[in-house]
Amino acid sequence: MTEIKMKSYRPFITENFLWDFPTHFNLKEVSEFLGMDIDPTTQYISNSAKTIMRNDGIYWLLQRKHTHELVALISLSDLDLKNHQAALMITFKNLTTTEKKEISERLLIFLRDQISLKTILINDLDHIVQENFINDGYTTSNNNILKRS
Repeated sequence: MTEIKMKSYRPFITENFLWDFPTHFNLKEVSEFLGMDIDPTTQYISNSAKTIMRNDGIYWLLQRKHTHELVALISLSDLDLKNHQAALMITFKNLTTTEKKEISERLLIFLRDQISLKTILINDLDHIVQENFINDGYTTSNNNILKRS
């Protein structure tokens, strides 16, 4: 079996969104989305690229295809492919329930089918995303862990 490489999981294109690494986007737009000055944004983008290249996680910014507006950040960190676990953080800005479902469905396919995660550590996961995961066979414990058998 070939080893999974996080750097090969870009871009994702769904009906309404382009998912790509932070390095793909304009620095000023990323800075505005993150609410950070340029220097810390540059550091964040650099660190996310290093994490992806080390295969320790993956970061995507999501852009609306029609307006080119950045509307979400998904980060998967502390990735342990051997033990099938990672930590997940998602930030949404100005998204409808339908858009969140579209994103969570594609994310679920990635986590479940493409990299086979069984344990996902979460912190304040959007209820629509969490509900989608639970409806697809993950269970929650301590409100901060999603598990799939």
